[in-house]
Amino acid sequence: MFAASSKPRCWATQNRRGAATVELAICLPLMVTVILGSIETTNAIFLKQRLTSAAYEGARSATSPGQTVSGATTAATNVLTAFKISGSTVTITPTVGTATTAGTQVTVRVSAPFSSNACMQPFIIGKTIGNVTAVVIMDHQ
Repeated sequence: MFAASSKPRCWATQNRRGAATVELAICLPLMVTVILGSIETTNAIFLKQRLTSAAYEGARSATSPGQTVSGATTAATNVLTAFKISGSTVTITPTVGTATTAGTQVTVRVSAPFSSNACMQPFIIGKTIGNVTAVVIMDHQ
């Protein structure tokens, strides 16, 4: 039989270990960037959904008979407070009052800065997003 030599085997193991280190050094920054970018994207989508929920509640309140802009703004702000969203603005157009006719389209726009509402400091895409806005349009009843 052939005698197995340990010297080439040891050399191959050491050479492969060095290759694995180089591969890790090249791939790790890319993998971390992709993971952090995915987390930021998910945070932006989640913030957009929370703003849409607040805009929906504001529009639902604004389109109810006898409701005013202040009541609709309060409804949207209550949802934003429950979701702990800071720096948000609620805009309702046109001005809704008791004299608003049925069928009038009411637009509720809710906006909030991404940077102050993310679960972590913006790293990759968070610096380019700025404000996240949600718009809901309903007909007044």
